[in-house]
Amino acid sequence: MESNRRLVRLQEELADVGAMAAGLDQRAEAVLEVLGRILPFDAGWLAVRDPERRRHVPLATSGAADPLRRYFESPGADAEVEDLGLNAAQPPVLASELPAPLPAISAWGEYLLPAGFRGGVAGPLFASTGRHVGFVSLLAEDADRPSPADRRILAAITRVIADNLDRTQEIATIARLVGTAEAGVVLSRGGDALPLPGLPDGRLLAPDSPILAAATNELSAGGPYTAFLAPVMGPDGEKLIRVTALDCALPDLDHLSAAVLLSSPGDLRGLTPLELRVLGHLVAGTTQVPALAAALQVEQGTTTEALRRAQVALDAPGLTAAATRAVRTGLRIPPALSRPARAARR
Repeated sequence: MESNRRLVRLQEELADVGAMAAGLDQRAEAVLEVLGRILPFDAGWLAVRDPERRRHVPLATSGAADPLRRYFESPGADAEVEDLGLNAAQPPVLASELPAPLPAISAWGEYLLPAGFRGGVAGPLFASTGRHVGFVSLLAEDADRPSPADRRILAAITRVIADNLDRTQEIATIARLVGTAEAGVVLSRGGDALPLPGLPDGRLLAPDSPILAAATNELSAGGPYTAFLAPVMGPDGEKLIRVTALDCALPDLDHLSAAVLLSSPGDLRGLTPLELRVLGHLVAGTTQVPALAAALQVEQGTTTEALRRAQVALDAPGLTAAATRAVRTGLRIPPALSRPARAARR
């Protein structure tokens, strides 16, 4: 009964942490503070995991956690955690439940036992989306603490903690500023497309999608966001969708790099697909009519007229202004997407 009351209290307090407007580090510190009022431990550690670099980056610590910091900075730390099953989706594990004697485990034999720790509990943090967010470790000088009852309480709230620390939730909040978004993903540094909470993904946002390649290429030029149009083939023929990409990279923290959102094209100001392609090539640096005509495989006279109509639609006095306004409004089709994509669903 007492453990049930502690669990309810803990869940309520952690829900309050999740509602905080503070940054990730502040939420992590608040999580450890809440845990410290309910569970017995002398040192605590909360970290996010970067699976592409196979490292854990601390968000918050409590007590004398320096041995954990030094351990996770060691080259073999992630591999050992993997071997112990602590990167897998499972409940937290007590030190006494580990599959080898503590002195034989590098984390304990080289770092934690010499620092005076004899007990502990540790486990992975998996968010509601299924994404592996990070790692929690609570250490005690008493070999009997935390207890099996403490472990059960921690197991009941690891998902809540992971959701509090899941950066894709923060990214989804920012993505909601694009109010018409109908689909979206989070890109990783290595090119993986991860779910964006609250939005479907779809085949157009698969990892090998030319839309994602174009978004990644444009963000690599710098700037917090980019927007453009992409032609796609559907059951009723070619149509346009708007692509918005937001830079969300924190390279010193994790592998998440960008959010890519799909929405309806919006007001095209009367611009045709050809004129939008002309603007795409113009933004990419092709400004001479013969080169534009060759790239678009149309007559030079057609290209000249398309340029004129594009300038009028954007109220641009010259080609430089037209390119600038095409970037600002997203009214352009990048050269890499000039050919219609294969039929696909969002």
